[in-house]
Amino acid sequence: MNLLAHLKSADSSGGGESSGFGSDMISNKISMEKPTLAFSGEERYLTPLWVSRKADELYDPSQDGFELSAGNIIQEKMKTVLKMLVFREQQVLVQFWSPRVVGKHRLLTTIDQPFGLGVVNEGLCSYMRDSESKCYVADKDLDEEDLSPPTRVFRLGLPEWTSNVTNYLPKDFPQQECAIRCNLNGYLALPVFDLTTGSRVGVIELLTSSKHPSFAYEVQQFQRALKVLIFPFFFNWLKE
Repeated sequence: MNLLAHLKSADSSGGGESSGFGSDMISNKISMEKPTLAFSGEERYLTPLWVSRKADELYDPSQDGFELSAGNIIQEKMKTVLKMLVFREQQVLVQFWSPRVVGKHRLLTTIDQPFGLGVVNEGLCSYMRDSESKCYVADKDLDEEDLSPPTRVFRLGLPEWTSNVTNYLPKDFPQQECAIRCNLNGYLALPVFDLTTGSRVGVIELLTSSKHPSFAYEVQQFQRALKVLIFPFFFNWLKE
């Protein structure tokens, strides 16, 4: 069974065309929402994100009295998180890997999940599209050698980062070739947990063109945004 094809088929639905900036590089069902939050202090000189918006999100079912599903609530929270972030450079991609159950397998996918771009260009959009073409099996009995960074972070509940994706062996970073082709070097992946249940709801992933020796600033950005939403991030590994 082709799990990715199954997943895409389950998610396929109608929708109008988008005229959003850069939509020709992304999808005719997705537009990019321009940054609107006003930042102060030094953050005024940093880079906020253009955040994805699907065409069918122009309609808000909650306005008609319908409750959002748990999955949709997480998506809305993650979009809010993305809008609160600012970065030290423009060439950044932030995307969310969400677990989905397909048949007997639990898969991590970015399909229909929010993402943010520091600038809308072909390199970042190309990596985002490549991610959508992948789905990683996150079953508990999966062999260690078959794991991707998002899968390892999701299963272990611990972060993973590097200043240069070439530090990975190709088998440990399946999208390494694509990242190099798109001029993406720095990498950070963080687990996201639900405070009420303690369960893992996904992995937030950052790629940058710069080879930052430390991602302390970016981690603080994610921590601040997720805490504001009472949508906690697992920080035990940060405690001294």
